Amino acid sequence: MAEVPTYNAKDTVITVGGVVVKGFQDGDMVSYTQNENRVTAEVDAQGFTSVSINNNRLGQITMNLSGNSPSHKYLNGIANANKSVPIVIKTPNEKISATQALINKPADGQFGKQTPKRTYTFVALDMDVQVTK
Repeated sequence: MAEVPTYNAKDTVITVGGVVVKGFQDGDMVSYTQNENRVTAEVDAQGFTSVSINNNRLGQITMNLSGNSPSHKYLNGIANANKSVPIVIKTPNEKISATQALINKPADGQFGKQTPKRTYTFVALDMDVQVTK
């Protein structure tokens, strides 16, 4: 019988500008999405199909930190400086990366009963998604 693969969030390493990001909020630590479809297909009235390849590699990467995160100050500094940084999200099975990414704006804030959440959204200028296993 084959071994059942097991996911462990501790095996996910996220680096921004070469610095490991730590201190995530409960739930999703990070999410990513490509902004546009890579392929577009159209069919004319007579049934002729045309396919075009979209070379747009813009993406969005969202990190959900705890307000107590040691990385909150670091990411806030990148946002305030409008600095372009490389991002790498690496798991045992996948690697998502961008050589240039910028934070849209400093994290929105709120304060209340629970630890505040600080969300940073990056515009990834050349996002690459690879499955390694």
